[in-house]
Amino acid sequence: MEKTVVMIKPDGIQKRLVGETIKRIENEGLMISSLNIIKLTEEQVSELYKESLKKFPQIKKEIIDYMTKEPSILMIIEGENAIQKMRKIRGLSNPSKSPVGSVRRDFAGDQDMEELTKNGKVTKNIMHASGSKEEVEFEIKLFFGEKYEI
Repeated sequence: MEKTVVMIKPDGIQKRLVGETIKRIENEGLMISSLNIIKLTEEQVSELYKESLKKFPQIKKEIIDYMTKEPSILMIIEGENAIQKMRKIRGLSNPSKSPVGSVRRDFAGDQDMEELTKNGKVTKNIMHASGSKEEVEFEIKLFFGEKYEI
């Protein structure tokens, strides 16, 4: 059984998309094995987006503000091909290029990530999903602690 980490970001909660997101997860045959509602710390956000912030340092303040001001929902999702299925549900990083039917395309709209980033702005794209087994292990430790069995 594969695990992945999924986060409904503050804008997803503000737009009242929690139920819809969970429905899409469960409709794919995936199971939520852990769920926490937390306000992320600046350190957690900096670690999660470390590589992006190296490439785009101009967004650091805005992404930290966006991700730490309001709570996020963090989930560990389990199921067959959970990582791949969640990435499909989530859509591409850039909402404007995500396929119709993905959470990001359906609810984050026509935001163009490249244009926003170039201008020092952050794409508010509803959710995050781990991209690899290595990311899953890192993110479970980052958000759920060492006590959680991977």
